[in-house]
Amino acid sequence: MLVLAVLAVPAFVVGWHWFFYQQSGGRTWSPLWIAFSTTAAAALYLVAGTIGYTLDRHQRFIAHTAWTGGVIWSEIATGLGMALVAAYFWRKGLRSLRGRLTTQSR
Repeated sequence: MLVLAVLAVPAFVVGWHWFFYQQSGGRTWSPLWIAFSTTAAAALYLVAGTIGYTLDRHQRFIAHTAWTGGVIWSEIATGLGMALVAAYFWRKGLRSLRGRLTTQSR
């Protein structure tokens, strides 16, 4: 029974990814899609850390509240790290988009 449960989770994740890959026409691994996702995640972590809302479920369970008394610097650091990754993928994605647009216009 445990083996079935352990195999069901990866099968679900693979199936979910395959579904979105098919629906997007194979664009889920393009740099722009990754840039959109990491930008949204960075914004979430930066805003939550700034206003003192903890995203960690364990901390919310222990404290019996999602709000802390101040800024959560670990979430801000995570958000800044994601923003750097997003900036890289934005640059890479926009360059590839510009390259495709200039080859199509010729």
